[in-house]
Amino acid sequence: MTSAPPPPPPWIDDFSIPADTAGAVVAVDFGDDGLWAARLDADGAVVRIAREPRITPAVLDLRVATYLHHSEAIPGTDDPQTFAELLDVCRRARASLIERESVLLMGTDRLRMVSVTLDTVLAATVPEANRANGVIVELAGSEPVAAVLLGPGIDRWPGLWEALTERGFAMLGPEDPFPELFAGDDAATHALQAISPDPVALAWATSAATPPADIAAPDTDAPDTGAPDTAAPGTSVRNPRRTRIALTAAALAVIALGGAGLATALSLDDTDQPSTAAESSTPSSTDPSVSGAPAAAPSELRAARAPMKRYVPPRTTSSTTSTTSEAPLGPRPRPKPRPDNRRTLPNPIPGLPPIVIG
Repeated sequence: MTSAPPPPPPWIDDFSIPADTAGAVVAVDFGDDGLWAARLDADGAVVRIAREPRITPAVLDLRVATYLHHSEAIPGTDDPQTFAELLDVCRRARASLIERESVLLMGTDRLRMVSVTLDTVLAATVPEANRANGVIVELAGSEPVAAVLLGPGIDRWPGLWEALTERGFAMLGPEDPFPELFAGDDAATHALQAISPDPVALAWATSAATPPADIAAPDTDAPDTGAPDTAAPGTSVRNPRRTRIALTAAALAVIALGGAGLATALSLDDTDQPSTAAESSTPSSTDPSVSGAPAAAPSELRAARAPMKRYVPPRTTSSTTSTTSEAPLGPRPRPKPRPDNRRTLPNPIPGLPPIVIG
């Protein structure tokens, strides 16, 4: 004869469990007797219960005090009485860390100010959080955990909500709505549509063995016989040899244009400088053998063909130095001193200037 399952705690009635959950619903509570956990069905009835009596509030206080002792954050904790005082400070800090991130408390005798943070509690109680995670997974069995319902005793364990949330559980209070997407829901979200196996818009969808009809592949291996192309009308045939010839001709044209520009620049520079030898060897424009102009007199031709003469300035005589001597300048006149209209009093201290009063 099997015994009936125990009745659920009264605080479970504050939760609304949907009937179509995709996983197990587990309730968790904490107190002086240890950690209590139970799996619930859709009606809120207890299916199975698990307890962990080794996890109590006193164990958490000892974990935090030991963590502070080993981290050397509190000096003098090697003394048993000082460590006992630190343990009492951790007990008082645990009640205050439920609603804040850190707390600063004063010791009773040996300790002055002790700072305890929520991060310190999380780091110190990692073994207890791992054990709570194991209890929840054991109750769920092969099913995923849809939600974890928190009882009122969880306030005595600061950091449990953060620790189990980091491990992937949906932690719910009495006023929290049940999550819409539960753990283990593998239905497709349809956010990304699947790509068709043969997309017609892609370039590689066409077979490489059958090129388009309007493009003929050139035969680069065939010898060039010089015969005209006999391609079908309406098709374009590419000849690699013609392409190379066209590129060579274009390069030669660019080089020729560059050389012509350089020659023109050099010729312009040469015409700016006079050259008597070129003028004497070049036939005159008035020569009757060159042009049809009337002949000039031989004397004019000889004068025109004669070399150019350079202008030589006449020699200048050195200027005589003046024998007159100037009288030396005397000293510059000193400016007249400005009248001192200030009113002074004799200074009673010898060696100091008088005292100015106006």
